[in-house]
Amino acid sequence: MSKYMSQYSASDLLTKLSDKGLLQGEEAEIQNFILTQQQDKELPLYLRALVGVGAFIASLCFIGVVSIGLSMTIEDGLIAWGLIFAALAIGLQKLNGEDAGLKSSFFMQSSFAFMATGKALFSVGMVMAFDSGWGATIAILVITAATYHIYRMSVDRFLSTFALFLSILVNILWDKEAAGGRELLLNGFILLQITGAAILITNAKIKRDYIPLLYGLLFSLCASAIFLASYSKFGHWRGEELINPAFISALFTAGLMASIAWIVGGKLEKLKSGPVRLAFLSTVLLGLISAPGILLSITLMVLGYAKHEKIMVTMGALLVPVFLFYYYYNLDVSLMEKSGVLIGSGAALLAGRFYIGYKNWDKEGPQ
Repeated sequence: MSKYMSQYSASDLLTKLSDKGLLQGEEAEIQNFILTQQQDKELPLYLRALVGVGAFIASLCFIGVVSIGLSMTIEDGLIAWGLIFAALAIGLQKLNGEDAGLKSSFFMQSSFAFMATGKALFSVGMVMAFDSGWGATIAILVITAATYHIYRMSVDRFLSTFALFLSILVNILWDKEAAGGRELLLNGFILLQITGAAILITNAKIKRDYIPLLYGLLFSLCASAIFLASYSKFGHWRGEELINPAFISALFTAGLMASIAWIVGGKLEKLKSGPVRLAFLSTVLLGLISAPGILLSITLMVLGYAKHEKIMVTMGALLVPVFLFYYYYNLDVSLMEKSGVLIGSGAALLAGRFYIGYKNWDKEGPQ
């Protein structure tokens, strides 16, 4: 599987196309055009994670200084200081420029810490002003929309969009104002997220600037599935409402089937092939008997494999055991019956694997 998950650079791809005579014009000009469409160069993922941890700790210190040391406890003060820190973050990023090195790393981490502090203070101030959790949603939406194309750091873009969707999810699940229509709101919210993720994944004209937005949507969907697997009732303890996951499970089932159809090209003759029909049948059966999280995990792995996105594949692989644990733990049967379900599930998977091998459907390329 690893060779099909390889990452290709623009230079390698253009060289292969040029050798086959499929390009017209100077290779260097085409390569420069492609690179100009990409996002600014950033550190490797693990270094960005370390920068994020350091910036988080620094932002906590900044928040402590502002809210305690300066005694700015009213909402207007918090909002003002939030805007000031956000402006400082943008200024530091502009000052950083394109240079690399220790100075650049210091400016980048300081800028990220300032931006995290600014957004946190602005959101808290808005919550106090609105006296509602929806104030945080409005604040994150406003400041993220205002800085998304100005502050070009993918980690900040991802965290901001994920925080936005997570705040909406939390408000829907636990806010008093959502009482009575909580399930309808949740179903609509997840439908909108799936639609947005589908557009970002399938549209080849989407710029790399919006990849953090895509992962914010995917992480939010995963959070929704985890909440649904962990709880069945939401709201305050005297007004909890039971949420039926049937509609959400149907959405994830349809999403997995649509993903399979998109990967094979959507052509009718391919959709009628044996492997695809078996995949569709298995998806429908899985949707009828399993939890939404399992379907979402499989969808992430399928799409990640098709698009050579290792992060997406890793997300799905890590979530599979989590949702399987919740699924078997929440089964309202005895331990003996649960063991029977486990044995039956394993036997069904082994039988499916042997059948696929027997039909030679496990081979790459056209059959």
